[in-house]
Amino acid sequence: MERDASRGRRSPTPATGVARFDFEIYDEESLSDSTPVHDATTEEDVGHIEDEDIEDAEGHDVHVGEANEEDQGDEDEEEHEEAPFDASAVGLKEISNLASFTVSSYKPGCGVKELKDDDVNQFWQSDGPQPHRLNIHFIKRVEIRALRLYLDYELDESYTPTKIQVTAGFSPNFTIPYTMMELNMPKGWIDVPIAGAGGGPDGNSLCCWFVRIIVLENHQNGKDTHIRGIKVYALDDTADTAENNPIEDMVDAFNEYEDRMELMNIHDHDEAAMLRLEEKKKERKAHARKYVPGDGGLSIPDFMREPEIR
Repeated sequence: MERDASRGRRSPTPATGVARFDFEIYDEESLSDSTPVHDATTEEDVGHIEDEDIEDAEGHDVHVGEANEEDQGDEDEEEHEEAPFDASAVGLKEISNLASFTVSSYKPGCGVKELKDDDVNQFWQSDGPQPHRLNIHFIKRVEIRALRLYLDYELDESYTPTKIQVTAGFSPNFTIPYTMMELNMPKGWIDVPIAGAGGGPDGNSLCCWFVRIIVLENHQNGKDTHIRGIKVYALDDTADTAENNPIEDMVDAFNEYEDRMELMNIHDHDEAAMLRLEEKKKERKAHARKYVPGDGGLSIPDFMREPEIR
């Protein structure tokens, strides 16, 4: 009985001598002609799954699209971290060196030295009943422009302040309440509101000799408190900022000299020439250029600045 020739015929072996699919030999068109797998998920099924609510391991309803948005939001927050504060860029200088710091209580190794350290992993920890006090006594009258505290709820939890009162005045025995701050899980540098205090040339500085920071309450009704850093800033009158640039003074001096020389050449009764000179001054003032620090290569050398107590 003869066997079917077609059934006994074997397919030829590829030239490479390997009896398997070689994607370098078989092109995409030949593979696309093969029968599709019925278990594969189509695009319509994927879209249907994304729109459905699924349950996680704990049995809570989770929407796939919302979960993806939350993950994307977390990534954006990590990318946009808080930039370091550059005091010189905004015309400020730190004046913590002009003050003595005292606290109402502290644990050994967690006192004023650790509080003033630039390392935020060190902190002041109180060791006594509430309220906890941090006193800042300056050697002279200062105009505080910024007062910043570093708090971290994720590390300190119940040690983190939730209500802080700031008082200021002439001495420890003569202070008045300035502001009350209520915080909710703070993390990072917290600015005490100073704007509108009434001091300084624009009314946005706090003028005093003494500042007291009082911690009234902590998160989770904690007893002791942690403050990981403190910075005090004042206006730097000698900083090379857009408002205090020596090149502007030089330009004004040249313009005044030209005006005086032109005025000397005008006859006393030439009112038309006087009016033209006044119009020229007004137009120049209206279109005056605002120079930025470094323009013209001019800056105030250190030996010409006012002496500072360091």
